[in-house]
Amino acid sequence: MAGLLNKLRMMDAAGKKPAGKTEAADSPTSALYHKEHLYPLTTFCDRRHATPGILEKVFECAFPNKVCPEDVLFLDTETTGLSGGVGTVAFQIGLGYFTRVGFVVEQFLMHDYPQESEMLRQLSSRMKRFSIICTFNGKSFDVPLLRSRLVMNRMRDDCIPSVHADVLYPARRLWKLRLRQCTLGRLENQLLGVEREDDLPGAMVPQAYFQYLKDRQFGPMEKVLEHNRQDIVSLAQLYFELCRLMAKPEEVNEGEDLLSLARMCERNGDTQRANKCYRMCAKGETRAEAFRALSINAKRQGQTDTAVKLCKAMLTRGDDPIYAYEALAKLYEHQLRQPEQALHYTRQALLMLAEPTLVRTEQTQQKQLELKHRYARLRRKMLNQNSAPEKQGATP
Repeated sequence: MAGLLNKLRMMDAAGKKPAGKTEAADSPTSALYHKEHLYPLTTFCDRRHATPGILEKVFECAFPNKVCPEDVLFLDTETTGLSGGVGTVAFQIGLGYFTRVGFVVEQFLMHDYPQESEMLRQLSSRMKRFSIICTFNGKSFDVPLLRSRLVMNRMRDDCIPSVHADVLYPARRLWKLRLRQCTLGRLENQLLGVEREDDLPGAMVPQAYFQYLKDRQFGPMEKVLEHNRQDIVSLAQLYFELCRLMAKPEEVNEGEDLLSLARMCERNGDTQRANKCYRMCAKGETRAEAFRALSINAKRQGQTDTAVKLCKAMLTRGDDPIYAYEALAKLYEHQLRQPEQALHYTRQALLMLAEPTLVRTEQTQQKQLELKHRYARLRRKMLNQNSAPEKQGATP
């Protein structure tokens, strides 16, 4: 048995890794660290929702006409600095991808800087197998860093997939209203129920690597690798969770998330899906925002009667009455051609803005000024209309 192990170590040192084996990791003189972990497919929610149409709505970029989970490479790096720059190096790279038997997390770590070229070659050869790359803030950090390191090592950077799904941006659009902060750690804790135990904070990762280069104690690196593995698994889970909620908004449980999802759909021009989300969240704390958005969309679509009913419903419930009065004034003036009613609703809005209990802000002062101009203009319009018949009947 000892002889067989020695032969395997020699093969690893020569870079000829046998199938099913991993390279030695805890020796400072060993070859580039490389290890794989397999996660069951049940770790992830229904992946069928990640269709090209849904992906384009979530990530707001074009995707291939046919997309399957096996086309996506999930990537996360651990680096010697958190702000980028010429001297920053990715000393550890984690890759995640789906196979028929499960989700594979493949990790590389260089024991010293001379191994960077080999790690980048391994990365390049794997990237070419995928048409989509998925990261968390990778558009701003990971991918530009890897491009610069490839160039520095005189290697081509066209191996990086052209389609980039960065989870950070849709995550902010969907969950920031409720969660306020959208770090990967907070998202996985609040949405995925992940509780990391004895986790190495991301801010301490560079220092852990520098210490490893000094003392060659691999223990802290194990924590870095564990941190990286969880990042990749959480990244993939959030990728499919975003697709699931976009495809099935009725499964969104939080009103603030529904409101955010509606705004995402509206931003993409999907008014039908947006209105569906607005109607579902037209209750509780999100009711005023939902009715306001529904009335604006109804007006844009030429549904004046519906817009009027929605604004009057807002007044009945006391939801954002100043907006409702102003919106009714505009509808009655421009769409219904009833300046008397428009003047009435403008006056009501001004009365509300004049209430002593109202908190005075720059915004309310600006709104008051706008409404005063509207009120004066409507008064002039009505006077001109009333004086027109008298002029027509006057004797020359």
